[in-house]
Amino acid sequence: MRNLLAAAVLFVAVIQLSAKDLSLKSPDGTLSAVLNTTDRVSLEIFREGNPLFSVGDIFLKTADGSIPAEGARPVSVKRIQVDNIIEPLVKENRARIADKYNEAEFSFSDKTKIIVRLYDDGVAYRIVSDRDGELVIYDEPVRFNFNPASSFISQQIGYNSYEAPYIETTVAEVVEGVTCNLPALVKLPSGENVVFLESDTESYPVMWLRKEGEGFSTHFWKYPRTYNTEGDYYDRMGVTSYEDFIAKTSARREFPWRAFAITADDASLIGNDLVYKLAPECRIENPSWIEPGWVTFDWWARRGLYGVDFKAGINTPTAKFMVDFASDYGLRYFLLDDGWTKDDDLTQYIDGLDIPEVVRYAGSKGVDVMLWVPFSLLDAQMDKALATFEKWGVKGIKIDFMDRDDQLITDFYWRAARKAAEHKMVIDFHGAYRPDGLRRAYPNVLTREALIEFEYNGWTDFDTPRHHCLLPFLRCVAGPADYIPGTTNNATKEQFRNNGATPMGQGTRTHAMAMAVVVQSPMQMLSDPQTDYIREHECSSFLVNIPVEWDETVPLDCKLGEYVSVARKNGSAWYVSAITNWDSREMKISLSFLDKGKRYRMEYFRDGINADTEAIDYVHDFKAVDADTVIDASLVSGGGWLARIVEL
Repeated sequence: MRNLLAAAVLFVAVIQLSAKDLSLKSPDGTLSAVLNTTDRVSLEIFREGNPLFSVGDIFLKTADGSIPAEGARPVSVKRIQVDNIIEPLVKENRARIADKYNEAEFSFSDKTKIIVRLYDDGVAYRIVSDRDGELVIYDEPVRFNFNPASSFISQQIGYNSYEAPYIETTVAEVVEGVTCNLPALVKLPSGENVVFLESDTESYPVMWLRKEGEGFSTHFWKYPRTYNTEGDYYDRMGVTSYEDFIAKTSARREFPWRAFAITADDASLIGNDLVYKLAPECRIENPSWIEPGWVTFDWWARRGLYGVDFKAGINTPTAKFMVDFASDYGLRYFLLDDGWTKDDDLTQYIDGLDIPEVVRYAGSKGVDVMLWVPFSLLDAQMDKALATFEKWGVKGIKIDFMDRDDQLITDFYWRAARKAAEHKMVIDFHGAYRPDGLRRAYPNVLTREALIEFEYNGWTDFDTPRHHCLLPFLRCVAGPADYIPGTTNNATKEQFRNNGATPMGQGTRTHAMAMAVVVQSPMQMLSDPQTDYIREHECSSFLVNIPVEWDETVPLDCKLGEYVSVARKNGSAWYVSAITNWDSREMKISLSFLDKGKRYRMEYFRDGINADTEAIDYVHDFKAVDADTVIDASLVSGGGWLARIVEL
C-alpha cells in the first residue's frame, strides 16, 4: 500500500487568532466547519452555508481535569491542504483512493490540540494530548445536535452483539437513554445524509450514542474489572464488573477520529472511504502474502450434504470433500468452523479429524485452510495456538464471540491482527464491532460481521430485502461486511420459514447472487451445502467468479431502504447489480459508465417470470451493449438483477 503525494502539503502557522481563523472549508468549498471556544469547544457544520448539525462539549474528562480545559482558547493554528492518492493493498472499493482534504490543527495552552479535517464528503475531528505519563479517562461527554425532525436509523440496543435490526424513527422519537450502535444515519429534513463513524480506535473503547434530550451524547462501556471465568467458551471472558473510568492510556497520544460521512443523495454513500482514509497506515512490513478470496465452510454445509459416500460431520472425509469443491470452483479458502477443537485446547483437534492432513490435501489442490476460534480461547492461548496453526499450514482464522467494545477488547483486536500477521494469517472477525480502520493498519483483517447477516434467517425474519437495501448506506459505509451472500435456498415473503440447520434466504435467486456485488467484502463466504451449489452449477459458477476486490465503484440509482443499483469494475470486467425491497419495481439501469465507442458483451441473470411465486426462478442470458444502453430491469418483490460486462 502506498500514499502518493499528488500536490504540495502546505503548513501555515497563525499566532494571532481571529474569528476567521477558527473556520475551515472542504476542498470544493461545499462543506464548512466553525470552531467555537466561548465555553467548551464546539463545532458547527454547514453545507453550502446552511447549518447541518453541531458537536458540543468536545473534551475529555480525566483524573487530571478536562482536556482541553474549560474556557481554554487556541493559541495557534496550523492549516494543511493535502491532495494524496492512496493505493490500498486490498482493493475494497477502488484501486486508487483520492485522499483530498483541508485540515486545521488548533493548539491550546494546556498541551492539547483539536484537529479538524474536512473532505468533500465528510468531516472528522480528534483530540490530541502532548503530556507525560498515564492518563485515566472517565468520559468523553460530547453532544451531537440535529434538527429533531430528522430521520434517524440505527441499531438501538443495550447489548454488544452488534447484530440487531435497524430501527427507523425521527431524532425526536428515539427514547431517552437508549444506546445506539454505529454506524448510525441521520437524514436531515433538507435531504442530506449524515452517517456517524469513527476511526483509529486503538487502545480506546468503541463509541456508541445515547439519546439525551433533543440530541445524542456519547456512550462508552467502562474499563473491565472482573470477568466471567466459568461456563463454555462462548460466554467466557464476558465482563462482570467495571471500573469507574473508560480508559487508561498514554497521556501523549492522538485519540480516535470522530467522523461523519455527509452526502446530498443516498447513492453517494456507496463506496465511501472516510474510515479507511482516517486510519493508520499499513504496519505490516511485507504484506504481499495477503490473499482475499471466496470461502466455503462447514457450519451449515455439513448439516445439509447429500449424495456422498461418507457420514457428513466434523471429520476428515467431509473436510476433503469440501476442499475438492473449493478446488473445482476456484475458491481460495476452506474454513473449519466451530466444533473442531478438543477440550478447549486450540492446539488439539477432535477424533476423526486430522487437520494437518486436511491442510496438506488442500495445499495439493491449491486451497488454503482457515480455522474458527472463539475469542476467549485465542486470548488465553494466542502465541501457542498461532504457532501451532502455522506449523499445520493454516492460512487464516475466523475469530468469534468478542461481543464487547471496552478498551481491553479493542486492544485484543489490534493484538490479534498484529500476531496473526506475524504468522501470515488473514482474519475474519465475527461477534465483532464495526470496522474502525484496523484493516488499513493490518490489511490481513479482510472482513468482519457486525450486522444482521444471512445466518439470522435460521431463527428470525430480520434479514429481509429491506434490510439489504439499508446495508450499503449504513454498515457498509464503515467498511467490509461479512454478509454471506448467494444462497440457492431462496424464498418469497410467503414461502419463508426459519430453519437453523439449513437456512433459506429471503428474496429471489438473483437477489441473493446480486448481494455479492451490493455488499462489498474482500472475503466472501458461501452459506449452502456444497452439494446444493453443485446442483445449481449455472448460478454457482457465475457467483464464485464475482471478484472480491474492485478497481472502481460507481453507484447508480439508489434509494435508502427501497432499492440499490451499483456497478463495480475488476480489471476490464464490469459487474452490475440491482436489488429491491419487498416492493416489485421497474428499474432503468444506465450503462453510461462504459467507455464510449466500444462494444460489450453482457452476461446477466434476472428474475424469472414466476419468481414472484417461486423465488428460485431466474433467467440467464446474454446481450450486446454499449455506453448508450439503458437496461429495463423488472424486479419482482424481493427481486434482483445481476450482470457481467466485458468488451468484445
